[in-house]
Amino acid sequence: MHRKTPLILILALLGLSLAACVGPTSGIASPSGGSGAGSASGGVDVRFRELYDLLGGRDKLGAAISPRFSRDGIEYQYTAAALMMYDPVSNQYSLASIGRKLGIAEPTSNPSAPGGHDIYEGFLPMYEMLRGTRFVGVPLTAVRYSEARRGIEQYFENLGFYQLETDTPNVVHLMYYGAWLCADACGADVPPVSAPDLPSVMDTPFSDALSRLAPEFTGKPLSLPFLAPDGIKEQIYENVVVVSDSSKPGGIALRPITAMLGVRVDFNAGFDVPQQFHRFIMENSGYELSGNVATAFAPQSDEVYRQCFTNMCLDYFPNKPEEVQVQPTALGYLYKSRYYQDMPAGDVAGSGGSLVLTVSEGYNLVAPNASQIISVYVSEDYQPLGGATPVLILTLPGGAQRSYNFGATRPSDGFSTISLDPIDAPHGTRIDYQVCVQSNSGQQVCVADFFLIWGSP
Repeated sequence: MHRKTPLILILALLGLSLAACVGPTSGIASPSGGSGAGSASGGVDVRFRELYDLLGGRDKLGAAISPRFSRDGIEYQYTAAALMMYDPVSNQYSLASIGRKLGIAEPTSNPSAPGGHDIYEGFLPMYEMLRGTRFVGVPLTAVRYSEARRGIEQYFENLGFYQLETDTPNVVHLMYYGAWLCADACGADVPPVSAPDLPSVMDTPFSDALSRLAPEFTGKPLSLPFLAPDGIKEQIYENVVVVSDSSKPGGIALRPITAMLGVRVDFNAGFDVPQQFHRFIMENSGYELSGNVATAFAPQSDEVYRQCFTNMCLDYFPNKPEEVQVQPTALGYLYKSRYYQDMPAGDVAGSGGSLVLTVSEGYNLVAPNASQIISVYVSEDYQPLGGATPVLILTLPGGAQRSYNFGATRPSDGFSTISLDPIDAPHGTRIDYQVCVQSNSGQQVCVADFFLIWGSP
């Protein structure tokens, strides 16, 4: 399980100029190329002084790292943590959506929450002080642990929050979104502890075949190419799973993952496909690649509608600008959590099939004296495995261990869940555990992971 390890991705935006990266509008010039004006104390222009002070000033947004500059009628100024914006036509102040340029957005974990993710309760006071959705934006990820930062983090559209293991529970910092994006144009340094925890760069062997598609169709790669249990080479991307198929144009096809991930598909219902989805599909090699329509067009929340096809799902955001209203659903993360594991080539395909164990936690962070929920999903040959009885070994502070037996996995979906006893341990304590399961044929697989005791009782 690789949930807490930074993903190895293509980060194409690293090669882009500042002009291509900034904010919700395109083509914003670098500070050195814009028209400036006099600055108030601390380097913040008088245009933005009121907004800067409202959002906590230097203590929260960091120092100003650029002069005020203009592009296409919009005025801007960078601070270490943000990019402040002013539109004179609407007389509105805002912060640019730098978070959406980072390539770190995760699939929805709570469809009813704004942005699809719950805001970590320890970050809520800071979120509300910064005026919530108005200036912070909606969350792009759930709260998670960063090994590089040695603390927890959560990414939002306009700002990023983090808290270190050494911080008291009420201390929250902002990542250096602004300094990261402005970079050399602002002459700004980004301390490693304040930097966004970004993916790295890797080559994609399917890139030539995929070059005819819009970049957002597949999303970024989440794995290296590997040999799947059925003997086919595949590579997992954010939105789709690409497999080798010499009979198809470009030598690739998409794996039919929607049904594999539990989507209730019906290929005989003759569902209508909205014009926006039809256009997107036809612009990206047609239904031969996406697969046939498999579900109705249905709301997921007030902000997003979804329809699934054999090989992928599409989301429609009616309240967004037209050019970004249609976006593929990031199913690759869920597929990877269930079906991908690093295994020697000899273990990938054998007569006994492939046993896959996926472990998930109810909470990445658990308060002292609170119970943690651990769930397992067991599959064999891509099918849910019923009747398996995983065992969990929990290592407590000081080295003592507890053993837990899961109930048998359900034949219908391969899942089983247990609730662990509360652990009264200090803030920041790491709790390691291992889950192992054995199939009826004798094949065994284990997954090691950890969670954190975080906060006060």
